[in-house]
Amino acid sequence: MAMLYYTAQRLGDVLGMQWSDVEDDRITVVQDKTKKPMKIPIHSALKAELATRSQGEGPICLTIHGKPMRDDNARKILKAFSASAGAPSVPHGLRKNAVIALLEAGCSAAQTAAVSGQSLLMVEHYAKQRDQSALADAAMLRWENRT
Repeated sequence: MAMLYYTAQRLGDVLGMQWSDVEDDRITVVQDKTKKPMKIPIHSALKAELATRSQGEGPICLTIHGKPMRDDNARKILKAFSASAGAPSVPHGLRKNAVIALLEAGCSAAQTAAVSGQSLLMVEHYAKQRDQSALADAAMLRWENRT
């Protein structure tokens, strides 16, 4: 789950990530859908999660038996986790939530797209789903601090 959320990538791209793709606090991925090469900084929470795993050769995402995680296995795990949290079990939902979190942290649409690899149009689509009240509070605070 942490890999999906903190990289803001598609499930297939996350499952394809190898330990050899991790270098200098970044994960390198070539997105399957767009063929876009990405060098994504590793969020500190993901760095802590990765530190708990056996590092070496091969895929980052493994089953409890040490085999490469398949799409169907990942979806089952996500479904169980989501059910316990009362949330929908869609891998894309974690990507969407990551994009919204980046935007709410104050990242521009261009900065957010640089992490997710999505078009500016798609990032702006997700921007519409942010918490309006929190955005209005932040806007008013910025306005008041200018005067």
